[in-house]
Amino acid sequence: MLNGAKVVFAALVSLVLAGCASKIDRRAMDSYFLLTNDIEAVREMQPHGPAFVQGLRAGYLEIMDYERAQMDSGDVRHFGRKAVAAASGVNVLPDEVALREIDATAAEELSAARARLMDAFDRDARRLAPLAAARAQTAFDCWLEGSEFDAPRAEDCKARFTTAMAAVEDALASGIENVYIVFFAWDKAEITPVARKIIAQVAADYEAGEAARLVLAGHADRSGPAAYNLELSKRRARAVAEVLAGMGVPETAMELVWYGETRPRVPTPDGVREPQNRRVEISLE
Repeated sequence: MLNGAKVVFAALVSLVLAGCASKIDRRAMDSYFLLTNDIEAVREMQPHGPAFVQGLRAGYLEIMDYERAQMDSGDVRHFGRKAVAAASGVNVLPDEVALREIDATAAEELSAARARLMDAFDRDARRLAPLAAARAQTAFDCWLEGSEFDAPRAEDCKARFTTAMAAVEDALASGIENVYIVFFAWDKAEITPVARKIIAQVAADYEAGEAARLVLAGHADRSGPAAYNLELSKRRARAVAEVLAGMGVPETAMELVWYGETRPRVPTPDGVREPQNRRVEISLE
């Protein structure tokens, strides 16, 4: 639930009563017309534009309707605006984790999930798997919103995100880079259940003969000392190698390298936590 939710119509009435007709609050007016005109127009319009943004439009309308049933006016407007923007052909981004007030453990998991989604977008998922990518994004936003006060909703949306991301990554698996990426929580080298699924796909590809060897490259973000981050990236590469070995990949078929904070996917100033930089890249060669 977004803080600061107001009843838009009441806000407009108060403006008139105060004699402020010459100083209309444009944000209140925008919210009023969003709820009274724009949403219904978007709902009834014939789909047009790229499949990805139309998938976002449908997904955000569904979330908005759920929030309306919960009488959460702040999130009705939030997801309504995202639906309107998507219907206009805009590649709306998934929400930032910091938008919501959630505990640190959930925030780390969601940050890793968002990094995974943004990495897929960087690999052209919007074009190569548009509907699955749209489902993944709207499910992520739903999962994030539910993590504030609605645990069952969060779990349901998380499951939808996992399913959609699997479809996205299947579509991207034949990409030119032939690289899988495993993301990590801040200052951690433990393999999450989601990461284990990605590693299992790598092991299956190796067993199927799609690669003669695997190169595992560990990385860290810039939120700690360089020497510490180098060691952390090493631990992450070794953690992935250990799981692969347990899945039948010979240690002789794996080459491990680690770069600490020196090769970020997303350049940041020193000291910044960036989920997309906390990773192991697995190259099939």
